Amino acid sequence: MSTYRFLLSGKWLGFFLLACAAAVVSVYLGSWQMDRNDHLVGENTKIEQNYRAEPLTGAAAVDQFAAHDPLLTWRPVQLTGQYLPEDQVLVRNRPQDGRVGYEVLVPFHTGTGQVIVLDRGWIPTGASADGMPDEVPAPPAGTVTVSARLQPGEPAVSRGAPAGQIATIELEELRERWDRPIGTEAYGEVFAEDPAPAVAPAPAPEPEIDSGPHLSYSLQWYAFAALFFVAYGYAARQQARNDAWDRQYAAEMERHLSQFYDEDGNYIGEGDEELVIRQMEMADDMPAHLKSLMRPKPQRRRTHSTWEDEEDAILDSLEAAAADRSGSRIPLRPADGPH
Repeated sequence: MSTYRFLLSGKWLGFFLLACAAAVVSVYLGSWQMDRNDHLVGENTKIEQNYRAEPLTGAAAVDQFAAHDPLLTWRPVQLTGQYLPEDQVLVRNRPQDGRVGYEVLVPFHTGTGQVIVLDRGWIPTGASADGMPDEVPAPPAGTVTVSARLQPGEPAVSRGAPAGQIATIELEELRERWDRPIGTEAYGEVFAEDPAPAVAPAPAPEPEIDSGPHLSYSLQWYAFAALFFVAYGYAARQQARNDAWDRQYAAEMERHLSQFYDEDGNYIGEGDEELVIRQMEMADDMPAHLKSLMRPKPQRRRTHSTWEDEEDAILDSLEAAAADRSGSRIPLRPADGPH
């Protein structure tokens, strides 16, 4: 474990905490994308099961507008009653077929005495500068049998709208606007009326069954969470290998330099020391902790004599004088030098 002791350093602990933080964020984003995928899968399931199912009729149909079962969204209902065109409103900024227009909402009084909200369909924006539709087709008068698909109400928004228009199908707002006891849990998207009018708004297009990219995005985020730790482990492994290589290389350089320098840093090579130093200087691109080995400090040349040098000089001169008097040189100091 000493090979990986560096993992306990502040630098590598910081790297580990950073990997943990990045993994937590990735798992959160992966879960968020998975939730979106699960929601979309649920919506697709409801479309597949309900869009062409047998319509609900009578009280079972009317009751869904006051207490809507989310599992029955897109389920057809068949209702008989009368439109109340005096309270008709337009929902603005509704795109369809590549154009922007309006959806036409009209309250519908059922045969059981309850009032519900029906979306008769879409009409395009007119050619006038004010953006209003050229014409709003009137609903059939008298008793009408309507086929519609259940939809939950939309959330409220902070945007306003001109007179006769609303920004979203917020059913509670419509109840207050019309001052009628309408069902506020669902509304109906009309796709057929009997008797059929001569001109009617365009019905809503059939929804597409599309799961989107959320599942793949979720798996990618989960993979990123794992990859952060894989990258951390790989970096630690590389650091351990580099440290081992540095130790091996340092030992090799120490062995190599022992040919030219002793333990005290004195040059003991046979050639010119300057050539050795020049060879060492060619390794300028080595790591900082190896440059001291590649470029050892040469032995400092002494410019001032020491007391040992002065003692040696005095003894040499005395030996020379004695030799001149006796004709032979008398050593005045031991062979191994002064003490």
